[in-house]
Amino acid sequence: MRSYKLYLIRHGLTSANKKGVYLGATDISLSEDGKQSILSLTQQYEYPKVQKVYSSPLKRAVETAELIYPNNFIEKIDSLREYSFGIFENRSIDELSADSEYKSWMDGNMKQPPKGGETKEQFAKRVLNGFNYLMNDMMKNGIFEAALVGHAGVLSMILYMFGMPRRTPLEWNMEPGGGYSLLTTAQMWTRDNILEVCDILPYGKCSNESSGFFNFDCED
Repeated sequence: MRSYKLYLIRHGLTSANKKGVYLGATDISLSEDGKQSILSLTQQYEYPKVQKVYSSPLKRAVETAELIYPNNFIEKIDSLREYSFGIFENRSIDELSADSEYKSWMDGNMKQPPKGGETKEQFAKRVLNGFNYLMNDMMKNGIFEAALVGHAGVLSMILYMFGMPRRTPLEWNMEPGGGYSLLTTAQMWTRDNILEVCDILPYGKCSNESSGFFNFDCED
């Protein structure tokens, strides 16, 4: 039975990462450092070749996809954009520490949406819909190797819902430009919704956060 390989890759750094602020639905580009870091990864390590690239529609994801896969068609999937933090967007934890709405949101385990944002349940449902579309597109059109370039929150949610071994979303850490290689078959996906996590990306580089879960041979 033919296997399907999907490569999940987190987008590069933005100015928001450097400032340490919440960045979800806000659409900003990669920083210059972020672009150079992705280019450096492509020169030092290996990203797998693919038939098709899927991406969040947000600039930071699309720009990362274009840097890693400059010669591939990129399909943007709107429902795979990052979580919307509403009124907490572009604000740091230190800045929000005295905000009563923020404290209430955190104490409630994010079950209620921040004003102008979405709940964890709404986010998970949206990501599920987008990822089901992606998997169906691969199988319908005979795409056996593809990449999805997206956001830490989205990719960790996909891994939490479908990845084997089972981990919590917070345990699926990815550095900017890093990610995981996934493997499935038509039967594994349609019957069990299982994606086997089988390697760390890019090939040849280990993430300190990720390598503790697996015994992959790779270099620091």
